[in-house]
This record gives sequence, C-alpha cells and structure tokens, in this order.
Amino acid sequence: MIKRAAAINDLSGLGRCSLNIALPVLSALGVQCCPVPTAVLSSQTDGYRDYTFTDLTDTLPEYIAHWKANGEQFDAIYTGFLGSARQIRIVSDFIDSFRREKTLVLVDPVMGDNGAMYDSVDRSLCDGIRELVRHADIITPNLTEAAILLGEEEIPEEEETWLSWSRRLCALGPKAVAITGIDNGDGRMCVACCEGERTELIYTVRVAKDYPGAGDLFASVLLGKHLRGSGLHESASEAAAFVAECAELTYKMNTPAREGLIFEPMLHRLIK
Repeated sequence: MIKRAAAINDLSGLGRCSLNIALPVLSALGVQCCPVPTAVLSSQTDGYRDYTFTDLTDTLPEYIAHWKANGEQFDAIYTGFLGSARQIRIVSDFIDSFRREKTLVLVDPVMGDNGAMYDSVDRSLCDGIRELVRHADIITPNLTEAAILLGEEEIPEEEETWLSWSRRLCALGPKAVAITGIDNGDGRMCVACCEGERTELIYTVRVAKDYPGAGDLFASVLLGKHLRGSGLHESASEAAAFVAECAELTYKMNTPAREGLIFEPMLHRLIK
C-alpha cells in the first residue's frame, strides 16, 4: 500500500524550498504527497527581490472541507512555514480532524535562522507554533528555532547543550526531535536527535555556502524514510547525509545560492 502524506506549506515559482522539495522527494521515496498550499510566491524570499505573494488562507477551509467530505486519510501530516495565527489554528484543526491512531505528524517549526527570527515572524506567531509542536510526533527545528521554542536567548556551542536542548524539546510534547543547522565549528555540521531515552549527534561535512531550503530537504527525506520503516536516528542520519551530498554538488556547480540545493540529479539515490 502506498503511503500518503498531507504536506501543508507554501509554493514558490523560483527556488528550491517548501512544496517544491516535498513533492519530488516524497514521491521518490514512494510516498504520495498531497499538498495543502498556504501561499503562492513568484520566488522564495531569500535572495530574490520584488517577489509576489498570494495568501491562500481564505481558501483553506473550503479546500480542507472537500477532503473531509471525501473521507480522505493520511499516513502522515507534514507542516512547514505558517504565516499567521489563523493558519496555525487551521493546521491545528486539520491535525485534529485527520489524525488517526497511526498517523505521523511532523512539524517543521519555521521561525528563523542564524540567531534571528525571520522578518515575517513575530512573538505571537512563535507562541502559536510553540503550541502546535505539542501535538507533533516529530519536530525538526534548526538551532535558532530550538532556542525560540525553549525561550533561550543565546545559541549554544557545546555538544552537551545541543543534546540537552533536544531532550527539553521532547518534554514539550513531541515524541522525537531532530535539531538541524548546527555548525560544529570544525568543518562539520551536526544534527542533535532525541527519541525516548536515546540522544545522538549526527555529523556531516560542511560546505562553504549556506543554501535556502536545506531544512525542507532534510525534513522531507526524514519523513519519507520514516514512513518506509526506518527509525528516527537512521532516518535523520540518511537525511543529513543526503543534504550534505546535495550541498557539495551545488557548491561544485557554482549556481546562485538563492536557487537552493540542487537535488534533482540525486533523487535516484533515494529510490531503492
């Protein structure tokens, strides 16, 4: 039986992020991706100017009601960027309506990066996302988002603190946590994972550039691998390795960073 995932996120015409990543990656992993678009942009926002933005919040209730009327069911619910408190409420209701006993809920709590919140994010939105993660099975914050969720002001540099934060995030409600975007400072990147009593640091090679959409790629691969039966730590390790390989390829091809990670030639590696 083909697994199905409802992916609640925005869609950008240019750049590799959000649904532009979730759709092909989950498909390559044998998962049917059913998108719930929250907004349509002419491009992703990092590195592009004068992009257009169409908010689809008003369309969501009718869109979702149609799915309810058809009795649709999903093996996973996957949420990404949410632009307003109203969208968070709609997503919370979606989870309540479509969640079944074995439905996996992955929340990527998109709020900021590099020690700061995104321009479109305020404290009230962070409070709403903090409440949303309580209903998740897995969350995939980067280190900045982990700090926001925990109410911390400083970004830690110690391995034990990264592990401690992953445990503290699990205490908020999710069953499993993978903190991404940790720069170890020695040429490696790190993911801090926690599930139950097990915590682990997963290391990959760092490339010289940062690329938008890396978190989306990590979360999409992790979800697809998890739905295929891999545990959290195995899924996170494979996802981190795949992101690192795509980053290395992208750096070698010297494309503009705003276009994101080149993953298309690598998708065959996910198909087994």
